[in-house]
Amino acid sequence: MSYLSQIPQSNEMLSSSEVTLVNPSPPTKLTFTKPGTLNNTLLLDNRPYFKVATLDPAGARTTITDAQTNELLVTIKRKSFQSDTIKFAHRYGGKSVKQKDWLVAGNMEDGSPKWTIQTSVGDFIWRRDIVYRLALCPENDIEHPVAYCQFPTLEDRSISWALLLTRGTESFRDEIVASFLILEQVLRIEEKNLGVSGYIMSNMQAQMAFNFSAASMFGT
Repeated sequence: MSYLSQIPQSNEMLSSSEVTLVNPSPPTKLTFTKPGTLNNTLLLDNRPYFKVATLDPAGARTTITDAQTNELLVTIKRKSFQSDTIKFAHRYGGKSVKQKDWLVAGNMEDGSPKWTIQTSVGDFIWRRDIVYRLALCPENDIEHPVAYCQFPTLEDRSISWALLLTRGTESFRDEIVASFLILEQVLRIEEKNLGVSGYIMSNMQAQMAFNFSAASMFGT
């Protein structure tokens, strides 16, 4: 039996109306300190919240750590000849599961790609979005993201690269961040291979690099 089938069904299962409020409070913003996905720090209110570390040059092992407690929360292993795996400190008995069984690829009704994650509060779908780039939505309400990406644009370079999380996502933020990092890396590789990085990602990364270098120059 897959570990995914053993996810406890919480009494606090969230419907889309509970996760996506009619009058929502401002989303929690986790701001990235660097343009990259493999080594980074996510800030909450300008304080380290999650640390992302990839020590080996090939990027085969990435960890996500609670920056406040230094607890290792997630370990992602990329393998050349076997299935990639992911391990959560507080899920699936602390054992590794196949990434493809946890982050399940599929297609929307219009044929566009989607990725489903099963959590203790229900199933959620990552989809590509023209505004947010990547958006995570309840499976039964794909028009209302509970997590989404923010990034600098040519029109406004002051915008920081960040992951925004709505109220109700607190219990599975580790899964949100892990799946986002995996998919963002996939998109960057796809765009590079398709030769569109000059149009999309190089602009985005150049703008982020400009922001970070300017911030360092002026000590902000």
